[in-house]
Amino acid sequence: MHPKIVVEVDGLQHIELDKERKDAQRDKYLKNKGLSVLRFNNLQVLQELDSVMEVIYQAVKERL
Repeated sequence: MHPKIVVEVDGLQHIELDKERKDAQRDKYLKNKGLSVLRFNNLQVLQELDSVMEVIYQAVKERL
């Protein structure tokens, strides 16, 4: 069985309003396809990698 999770790491450009709208549209599309979307910003990944990995692990565990 596959957990069907999408992990996206966003840079600062995703803070802009038009990017947020496009991200929300894409997230909705992916969710309609049965995928769970996890979104992190690049600083979280660089500075809090253990926490990011724990969130991903828990999401996979829940979906299996």
